[in-house]
Amino acid sequence: MPINDVGYRKLKNGDTSSLFRWFAICDIGVQLALKSKWVKRIMLSAWLPVTYWALGFFLVEKAIVADQISAMSQGVDLNQVTSLALQESITNRFSFFPGFDDLQEVFNTDDLAEIRNTVWRWMLMTFFRYPQAIIILFLIGFIAPSLISQDIRSRAFLLYFSRPISRLEYIFGKICVPSIFIILATTLPALILYIIALLMSPDISTLPQTWDIPLRIIIATFGLVIPTSAVALMLSSLTQESRFANFSWFAVWGLGHGAWLTIVLATSLQMGLPLFHPDVMQSEIVSNWSAISLYNSLGSLQSYIFGFETFAESWRGIISLFGITAFSMTLLYRRISSPM
Repeated sequence: MPINDVGYRKLKNGDTSSLFRWFAICDIGVQLALKSKWVKRIMLSAWLPVTYWALGFFLVEKAIVADQISAMSQGVDLNQVTSLALQESITNRFSFFPGFDDLQEVFNTDDLAEIRNTVWRWMLMTFFRYPQAIIILFLIGFIAPSLISQDIRSRAFLLYFSRPISRLEYIFGKICVPSIFIILATTLPALILYIIALLMSPDISTLPQTWDIPLRIIIATFGLVIPTSAVALMLSSLTQESRFANFSWFAVWGLGHGAWLTIVLATSLQMGLPLFHPDVMQSEIVSNWSAISLYNSLGSLQSYIFGFETFAESWRGIISLFGITAFSMTLLYRRISSPM
């Protein structure tokens, strides 16, 4: 009976560079996530709001062009618009958008460039903060809980760390899995919305007026990816059962935001004002406790990045996210190191 050669054989594809060894971990994680029908459905749902927001950009540019035509007929400089007429036109179309009150101050100026830049930034901030935040909650909830818990249950650490892969490379490869899906569900649609808005604008002068918006989108993506991925992977590393990590992920979001809503309700009853009244939301106790909600902390960071809050207004959420990320990454590293 012939015996196969069990000696050393030449490696066909060569050794992978140490800079890209994490990519194999990321690639496997993405392939496993794409096997889930729910992940595919959520990714499809992530692109549905693009149509709604694209219509919003169309209506904004239509209102601005109409105001430019009116200004031109009156012999006024096209860079100066009648802000009252534009405000009325935009208000009639966008007063139902969440957080529309944040947009009112822009109409105190007659500078077309400032109005367009502010309106575009506000619309993209609401795109990040409302529909995409809910989608990311469920998307990571389906992807991240099994990334490390299954390795703990199957003892895959013996396979990973028997190769020249460091613990940081392992963590980076795992973080890249939810990061890729977050980028596909938020960053790419937001950049496409920006391009659509440019195409709907009347001339090329719009580009220098709004050049900072793509940079804000990218920075907002990092602000969303790093804390959420760190928390999700930390929870995944604490258990061998992915269902427990899944429950913990939704509990962190639900309990934190529920506790904050309880404080808002108690404050509104104490002040005798309706729920979510501006005076209630701007009260000291509601502002001080907003950081207990991961959703509110991310919202504060995004409002700061898009220029609708100062650091003095959003520092609680930023510090909260920094502390949560540092704690999650430290605990995650210790959990990864414990089998070694």
